[in-house]
Amino acid sequence: MPAAPSSTRIHRSASLSRQVTLELRRAIVSGDMPQGDSLREVALAEQLGVSRVPVREALIELERHGLVEFDDKGRTRVPVMTGKDLEEIYQLRLALEPLAARLAAGRADPDMFEALEQNMTATKRTKSLAELSHLDAEFHEIIVQGSGNRRLQQSWEAIRYQVELWLTHMQKQHLIMTRRTHEDTVSSHAGLLKTLRSGDQEAAGEEMHNHVVSWRKMLPINA
Repeated sequence: MPAAPSSTRIHRSASLSRQVTLELRRAIVSGDMPQGDSLREVALAEQLGVSRVPVREALIELERHGLVEFDDKGRTRVPVMTGKDLEEIYQLRLALEPLAARLAAGRADPDMFEALEQNMTATKRTKSLAELSHLDAEFHEIIVQGSGNRRLQQSWEAIRYQVELWLTHMQKQHLIMTRRTHEDTVSSHAGLLKTLRSGDQEAAGEEMHNHVVSWRKMLPINA
């Protein structure tokens, strides 16, 4: 009779794949692995001290989130985000996030408010462009999660890290705006949190709409 599969072995394999995914995702969205870079399984496995299996699994997962692309020969690279790509991300944000804000304002979840406050505290303290982009995207993710709409959350998840990649890329292209960008992020997020706390769903939706539009203007996608 064959032995039962080892649940411990499966758990360790899944955990390792997750760790590799997190590390590669961090490197891509922070710009440590620039757009257009080739991602070779063997080299990545050696660099991370793992076998090729968790690397391959991580690359497949990252492709699902738009952070990796495969060509017809199976070669992998970090995608180069064109103006069209960025415009499409912007359009999706404009469709999803005002709705998320309206729903979140209606639910008024205390845990959501606490998480947003903690995010804002970290945002005020950060001096890193990559961390600023991460916290910015995280702030919006908290609101999406606070909407309570599972399908909306799934739609956001498809672009969440592309949003972060976009923010990091654009801020690096406009380093002269770094201080202003940081101040504007803190200020606009404070306004969003205040409106969400008010419970006014229409006002929350409008505030979020204006917020996304303002980022489109501040960080021109054709740069």
